[in-house]
Amino acid sequence: KMKNLLFYGSTNYGKKLSKSDNLKFIELDKHFNTHVMTLGNKRENIKHNNVQISYLKKPKLIISQYLYFYFFNFRNFKKYCIENKIDIVSAKDPIAGFIPVIYKKIYDNNIKIIIEHHGDFLDLLLNQRKFNLKLLIKIIAKSISEFTYKNCDFIRGVEKTYTEKLADKYNKNYHYFPAWVDYTIFKKDTLNRNNFLFIGNIIPRKGVDFIIKNFNDFSLKNNFKEKLLIIGENQNSDYFNKCIDFVKQNEIKNIEFLGKKSQDEISYLLSSSRLLIMASNYEGLPRVLIESGLCATPSLATDIQGIKEPFGSDGGTLIYQLNNSVEFKSQLKTFVNDKNFENELQNKAHSLATKLSGANSFGNNWNKLIESLYE
Repeated sequence: KMKNLLFYGSTNYGKKLSKSDNLKFIELDKHFNTHVMTLGNKRENIKHNNVQISYLKKPKLIISQYLYFYFFNFRNFKKYCIENKIDIVSAKDPIAGFIPVIYKKIYDNNIKIIIEHHGDFLDLLLNQRKFNLKLLIKIIAKSISEFTYKNCDFIRGVEKTYTEKLADKYNKNYHYFPAWVDYTIFKKDTLNRNNFLFIGNIIPRKGVDFIIKNFNDFSLKNNFKEKLLIIGENQNSDYFNKCIDFVKQNEIKNIEFLGKKSQDEISYLLSSSRLLIMASNYEGLPRVLIESGLCATPSLATDIQGIKEPFGSDGGTLIYQLNNSVEFKSQLKTFVNDKNFENELQNKAHSLATKLSGANSFGNNWNKLIESLYE
């Protein structure tokens, strides 16, 4: 008998599933009766072919959305679990696990609770959005995280080292594997490769200013004309304007900001580019490195947890020390001057990404997790 698995998190899938989301749920549907409870534009339950999604009407203010979904949604959650005979709940992060854990302790000790870990969600949230009382929010959130981790049944991470530390700290079983990546969108193509890319939100944690400055230095010193294309949303206006102003004031001609792009557009840009460049000071397991690898595009990235392993040179990623301009430019020079090395990195990037996120890997990984959960 298939288990009823509920994903509990604030991702808005929309009234009509995208092709990518539909494929994800097709993979999961081979193993489970899949449910989602999330926030939407209005309250409704929608039964798709491979998943049932319960939308709760989201409040207008973003802080109200988090408070409502994480702390004041118990009645809706309880009703849904009972009516749909939910066996397993996977909470998107430890705060999202608060209501499921309370429900388990009060009403249904047999239900299994999985807490997902996708990186330091709290730092990501607080650093990307403007909140007052950040310190107070952080203290409360850490206390809640302690409670949910202690009382959950299983931890699911995306990156090995930190997941193992969490599991050891709370004496929990665990499993780690990448987040969903659509291998039908991100795929190898035979396009001419000319550009260099940054893909991600334009925020300080991503080190976009470091990339711009050092790519420009490298270009000037080596008479390098190929373009750096910056793709991503402006989620921090002060920082975004700082990056834009640097390019304008220095009259840099080979760096362009392209804004937000669709997955299909990003896939095309990856397949027509030589190298993805990153300068992050923190990541979980960067999905963009897998997307890049599926397009056979190698990367240049920092030596931080979640990148150095499992990526690195064996996975088609050139590694440099965080904020080290000399290493950054040295690795870039090695790459642009050796076509055979570039081809070798392309093959390694594609091989690792296919292993991590090829066809059926996501559904099979979840199935292995649930098998471990009931051992």
